[in-house]
Amino acid sequence: MIVQLSLILVASLFNAIRSCSNGTIANGRLANYKVDSEEGDSASLVCSDGYTTYNSHLVCGEDNTWLPTPICHKVFVRFNKTSMIKYVYPTPYDSVDSSVSFSFSTPPLQSTGVLVRLTSKKLSDGSRDTLTVELVGGFLATTMQLSSIGQRIIGFCHDDMLLNDNMQHKVVLKRNPDSLSMTIDNRSIQCSYPSGSKLEFTFTALRSIQVGHLQPTWGEAYGFTGCMTDLFVDGLSPLILADLAENTKIEDQVSVQDVDFVETCGEKYNVPTTQPPQQPTNSPPFDTNPITGAVEDKEKDDDSGKDKMTLIVILVTIVILILLVLLIGIVCKKYYNNKGTYKVDESRLRADQENPEQEYFI
Repeated sequence: MIVQLSLILVASLFNAIRSCSNGTIANGRLANYKVDSEEGDSASLVCSDGYTTYNSHLVCGEDNTWLPTPICHKVFVRFNKTSMIKYVYPTPYDSVDSSVSFSFSTPPLQSTGVLVRLTSKKLSDGSRDTLTVELVGGFLATTMQLSSIGQRIIGFCHDDMLLNDNMQHKVVLKRNPDSLSMTIDNRSIQCSYPSGSKLEFTFTALRSIQVGHLQPTWGEAYGFTGCMTDLFVDGLSPLILADLAENTKIEDQVSVQDVDFVETCGEKYNVPTTQPPQQPTNSPPFDTNPITGAVEDKEKDDDSGKDKMTLIVILVTIVILILLVLLIGIVCKKYYNNKGTYKVDESRLRADQENPEQEYFI
């Protein structure tokens, strides 16, 4: 009996050693898992209020640790007009609906700038589907553009309260199959559809999430100045991914430009000392939205690069063929000009021989 109990105790200790345990997780805990989880078992990571994770689904690995490493973060990012964080999906995909949520604050001198922009892969005609959340004259506006179905603007949401007041504001945007909805600090924001009819809001080949800086064709850098936290796009957080990029395997998917990761967002920002140009205070017409059709398309797609190279090869081949045809034509023309039967005026030839000093005038 004692031997059996000893064997059971040893087996239990062995299983405990070789299993994933409920270790201490700063600002979070495990849920939906079984005690003494073994390789391949799953668990959920639940973060404390105010903290977030870049991946809540965990799997027990062969080295008896939870993968990916469970981390709960509270990420604050300070932006200026040249700051940018961009996440590129490994594989573009069609998206029927989506949700975007974030909290931000911006100073009074900041009246215009891009906060969040979803962009599709470049379409066959060179255009893209886009969803843009931006500041226009201090007001928040969302524009949905589906070039894949020939619509310049399919949805437009615009707030009527100034938000450049150094206060923290919570934004929640949802794109349904046939509509948009947006709230700011739990206030419902009106959305309209200039197309005049219900359309399917399917986003073709969603490619990237960009936060902050864009370069418009009409002027200087068009970027957000202020602080942002708790950004999630369909459960994915570009801010957290950017903060963890150096310690994960996603460096190729996340790019960071001129941002500061800070412990908290205060009310003081490094803002320009001069007042920027005045921006419109009324809701802009659909056709004059600052971001629509005005951003230089600098995103590179692998397919577009191959298409360009193929086009160049075809053009060079055509030019060479044209030059060869012209060259053959010139040679043939000279050849046939010098070939033929020549007739001699024998009477004149005899006259020239009899009177060699005679002159002829035309």
